[in-house]
Amino acid sequence: MKKMTYVVALFLLMTALMVPAAGAASKVPLIKINGTLFVTPAGEPQPYINKDYRTMGSVRLVGNALGVLDDNIEWDDKARTVRMEKNKTVILITVGQQDLSVNGKTVEMDTVAELKNGRVFIPLRFIAESLGAKIEFDEKSRTVLITTDDPSVGKHNLASYKELKVVTNFPIVLEASGLKLTVHDVYLYKADSKVVKDLHKKYKFQFFDRAKYIVWSKITLENKSKQTIRYDGLDLNPKVEWFTATKDTAGLFINSSSVNYPDMSSSDVLSGWILKPGESITSTNVQIDYLSEKPFDTFGVNLNYNNVSSAETIAIGK
Repeated sequence: MKKMTYVVALFLLMTALMVPAAGAASKVPLIKINGTLFVTPAGEPQPYINKDYRTMGSVRLVGNALGVLDDNIEWDDKARTVRMEKNKTVILITVGQQDLSVNGKTVEMDTVAELKNGRVFIPLRFIAESLGAKIEFDEKSRTVLITTDDPSVGKHNLASYKELKVVTNFPIVLEASGLKLTVHDVYLYKADSKVVKDLHKKYKFQFFDRAKYIVWSKITLENKSKQTIRYDGLDLNPKVEWFTATKDTAGLFINSSSVNYPDMSSSDVLSGWILKPGESITSTNVQIDYLSEKPFDTFGVNLNYNNVSSAETIAIGK
């Protein structure tokens, strides 16, 4: 019975990644990574179904979404080979070849690696499994589901910004004078995007009429000191600050809403808060930027408390 269940599961997965070329079934399925919809950055080639009816994904873009930093992806133009490394796993893929190498072990794919618009494409299944992820197919929603235990995966959308290169992994942990910040995930949106307009309808962001970007992040604040730490009418000094920079300018995002006492320490969207010694809170932090007059090439987060600062640069210009 177990063997039969395995065979059925394998058949469903192969059906997802070997889609017939006619009718609605020829459409590329949706792709979700750790529950987050995979969106191809503007200007980059989309996933597609090749002549062998395999759902093909960009090694670099899907690799980025699975936590592989750009610095760990190398292209050898002469050999037409891409080398990708994560957590001591080294993957070698050569255009036109059906075999790939994972830590020196040959893995035979069911189609060849292809070069399209400057990107190397192979079946999604082999990208995911080579990086230790699991892959399934939801027939009802026609969605490829990729899951991984890596805590940095599905935690940001920064790969959508073609000019930025992510240089750190999540979660991000900072500490200043006993105040500990953990950034679980972060999403950077342009203020005129549909997702932000929808969020603004619900939350009524302050200063939104001047906003150029918005940061939507899930954070945990923990008071490890021996005194109460607060962000309210008695202490309006910013504690968590998102920042951008170019070679000429630097700017800070600001809190998107004023301190609203009925909503203090909200677990929905964090505005004002008070933490006694030993207390912590996990919530959404929303901040906007209306200072950036041109695209920035540095993005990061800063924790500032009691004249002590701790910062982490998350992404830089390519």
